[in-house]
Amino acid sequence: MTLLLWCSLLAATQSAASLPREMRLEEARPQDPAQEKYPPQEPQPPAAKSRPFVDLDWLELTPGVGFAVFSSKYRTDPAPGGALFAHAPMPWCSPSYDPGGEYVGLFAEVAFTTIDRDLSSSVDHRSGVASFYSLGVDYSLLREGTWILVARGGLLYAYYGDIADLKSGVGFTLGASAGIQISGKLGLTYTPTFYFGTSGSLVLLNTLGLTIQF
Repeated sequence: MTLLLWCSLLAATQSAASLPREMRLEEARPQDPAQEKYPPQEPQPPAAKSRPFVDLDWLELTPGVGFAVFSSKYRTDPAPGGALFAHAPMPWCSPSYDPGGEYVGLFAEVAFTTIDRDLSSSVDHRSGVASFYSLGVDYSLLREGTWILVARGGLLYAYYGDIADLKSGVGFTLGASAGIQISGKLGLTYTPTFYFGTSGSLVLLNTLGLTIQF
C-alpha cells in the first residue's frame, strides 16, 4: 500500500514537470525604478506673448544742445537752446514690429531757448526763457546697422513766462532726427524741430544730441 502511494506521488510530480513553460505560474516581476508609472505628457505649446502698447524695454533718451531761429514775429535774434527727447516703440501700431527696423513710436519732448526781444527800452520783461512741451508719434524709417532716421509730429504747449507781448498756448510740432550709431546703445543725432504757435509764430530749434538706449 505504501509502495503504491509513493508511485502515485512520483507520477504526479513528473506530469507537472512535463507541462509547457507558458502554463506555469510566473513570479511577479519587480518594476524598474527608472520606468515612469504614467506615460509622459506632450509639451504644451508656449502661449503667444501679447504686445504691449508701449515697449519700455526699448526706451531711448536723447539730450541735445544747439540753437534756435525765430520768425519775425518774435523780434529776436538766434539764441542758444536745448532739448530732451524720450522715445519708445508702440507695437500695437506696428504690424511688422521690429525694434531694429521700421516701426511707429511714442515720443515726449521738453525744449527751451532764450528770447531777447528787440522792443523799446521802456518795455519791461523784454527777455526770458521760453519752453516747449511736446507729445506725439514718430516713425523710425531706419535703425539698422550704422544709420538712424526718424520723423515725428505732435502737439505742443509753448510757455513764455512773463516775456513781454508773448502769450503761452498750444500748437503743433514737426521734426526729424538723423544720425549714426556709435555703439550698441549709443547714437549721435542731429535734430531740427519746428514749433508752430498761434498767429504765424515759428521757432526752429537745431540740436546735436546723444541717443542713449536703456
